[in-house]
Amino acid sequence: MAMLTEQRVYRGVQYKSTEHEQASTALVEHVYRGKRYQASLKHEVLPADTQVKLRYRGKVYQHRQSVDS
Repeated sequence: MAMLTEQRVYRGVQYKSTEHEQASTALVEHVYRGKRYQASLKHEVLPADTQVKLRYRGKVYQHRQSVDS
């Protein structure tokens, strides 16, 4: 059986990677560490606050952000 590059197998089940479901923007009720939340499964990444100094074990680190090509 020839497998195309867009086909994948997970635990014996074949699926096309081009047909992945997208996370819904509908609010979902869930509990985390005893607290109830109602939030969407899909979220946008916020840009890093470059004004905040990052410190770890006495060293200061610079903010770096990947560049999409």
